[in-house]
Order: sequence, then structure tokens, then C-alpha cells
Amino acid sequence: MTEEENPIPFTTAGQGPPVLCLPGFASGAWIFERVIEPLTPWFQLILPENRGMGRAPPAESPYALDDLAADALGVMDRLGHRRFGVIGLSMGGFVAQLLALRAPERLGAMALLGTSSGGPEFARIFPLLPAEQVRNIYQMEATARIQAALAPTFCPLLQSFFPEVHGYIVQRRLEHEERLEQVMRQYDAVERFLRHPLPLERIAAPTLILGGDQDRLVPPANVDLLGSRIPGSERVHIAGTDHLFFLEKSAEVGERIREFFQRRWLGEI
Repeated sequence: MTEEENPIPFTTAGQGPPVLCLPGFASGAWIFERVIEPLTPWFQLILPENRGMGRAPPAESPYALDDLAADALGVMDRLGHRRFGVIGLSMGGFVAQLLALRAPERLGAMALLGTSSGGPEFARIFPLLPAEQVRNIYQMEATARIQAALAPTFCPLLQSFFPEVHGYIVQRRLEHEERLEQVMRQYDAVERFLRHPLPLERIAAPTLILGGDQDRLVPPANVDLLGSRIPGSERVHIAGTDHLFFLEKSAEVGERIREFFQRRWLGEI
């Protein structure tokens, strides 16, 4: 599917060096709202939608995560940004890795949040979320579906320790309902990605890897393994958080990204 057939909508926020923000599974660009708030004084954040998500038109055929990387690169081409930073959130971290391998000369720095990579060495994400369970969740009534997706099985700390964030996510997901058939197309693309390892040793961009220390979807061991595979990367486990650590402690996450990008990419603090 070409860009002309399926133009990728995006929004921007802030000013400064450009940073591309890649959202996670079954989410639109809205998921970054709190993450980017501490960064807008320092960077221009570019927030594209993924195919079939958010404000994007439905994907009418199967696609691969490589296609999402090409879509994101096309957005930066349209804006005329030859070199930029990248923030990849969960599934967006998979896309960011592909982008770093596809166009290494374009990336100034990369932050990978709550993500993993493909191949048998990494603890699998989808045994916790088999296809039939995902399908069943997205066939529920909206409120029940959202509560199931945010259950302690997946986010053990969210409702008890971060009730305001829990309420925020419930409200925003009610406002941005994703379509079952589009979720399953994305699920299939992720499942195919996870089967095969990437040549992570070829990633040249300075890389910061952040994860929740009690994340059940992307366990801390995956964060450490990813860090050991990407040369020169730095990794941090955010204490007392789960898979939604980027919302639970958004100010800390934003500050760590800002400091890293300025130190390792822009050369100043």
C-alpha cells in the first residue's frame, strides 16, 4: 500500500530538534500525550498514527512491521527532517529497531520504552496474550474491554498505586476505540516480527532502553537482554512501575529521555 493510497496522519507538538514518536500495540498517537509533555520545551515531537489505528484509515490488507517503519520514515521525509530522534513505545520499539536498521544515517538517538525484540532468546510476550484472548477482549463492550486490557494480570500496579493514571487511560480509550479487525491485523504483524531475531549489533544510534521493574508483558530480563545486544546502549528500570511506567512516572521518563538525547545526540545538557 503506497503512501498516496494510505496517507499517514500525524500531529506535532513543541519546538526544537525533531523526535519521531512511535505508538504501541492497539493504540493511537494519543498514548504519548503525557510522555511528551516534559519534552515539548526541548524538542519538536512528531506523532504519526499506525495503519488502521487512531485517525488513520483502515488497513485493507495484511502488512508487516517493516511497512510501519517505512510509513514513519515517509512522514519524516514529508516534513523534510533528514536526521531525528526516535521514541518507540512497546510495539513502537519494534518499529524503531527496524527503522534504525533501515536508515541508520537518519537517526540521531533512540529511546525504547517497554519493549523487546524478536527471536527465541527473548521471553515471549504473546503467550500472555494469545490471539484468541485478544480477539475476545476486543469483542467485549467498551468498558469491559478496557478493564480487561488493564487487568492486574497485565498491569499489576496500575489501579492500586496509580488510580489517577488508570482513570485517565480508561477515559482516553473510551474516546479512542480501536476496531477489532485492525487490532488483529496489527497482532499478526507483531507475531511475525517476534519469530525472527534482528541483527541488533548493527544498530548504531545511541540507544536508551527504559522498562518498568514489575512489567509482566515485557519482563526486566528482556530489557537487559536488549541492552546487551545493542552496542553502547544504556538501560534503566523504573522502580515501582509496570508496563505503563511511561504514564505512571511520566515526568521521570521524560526527563531521562531529555537528558539522554541532549547528552548522546545533541552534545549538551
